[in-house]
Amino acid sequence: MKIIVGADPLGYSLKEAVKKYLISEGYEVTDITEVKPIAYYEVGSEVGQKISKGQYERGIIFCGTGMGVNICANKYKGVFCGLCESVMSAGLCRTINNCNVLALGGLFNGEYKAIEMVKAFLNTEFAEGFSEASPDFLKDSLLEVEKIDKSI
Repeated sequence: MKIIVGADPLGYSLKEAVKKYLISEGYEVTDITEVKPIAYYEVGSEVGQKISKGQYERGIIFCGTGMGVNICANKYKGVFCGLCESVMSAGLCRTINNCNVLALGGLFNGEYKAIEMVKAFLNTEFAEGFSEASPDFLKDSLLEVEKIDKSI
């Protein structure tokens, strides 16, 4: 799986820990902030553009709260970025919403928790294993959201 990552200064150390984990697991990782962090709006925008163009299957982006990168990434068509603060929400953003980008806050997450969230994000399939809604409902809902995305 091709994954793109990036971070602003407040998310940089967390990104480094997650990137190390991803590489150790054999993922193909591109880090847009390999040399140094950049502003949150640049991170979200660059990752959003590349995901929108289909250059990467998934993105993981970091800033202080995760909110800034999340807002910017979601400006691009076909990008479904979930801002998550728990392992459960990281899995559910995939199960329910088929998110292709995960936003994490460096001020709120330690390395262990962030890696567990990334595992949930990468290893959870869309529309599977959610007892509160049928797979057909989730798939139909995603189609409706995609219609909205295309109309904007």
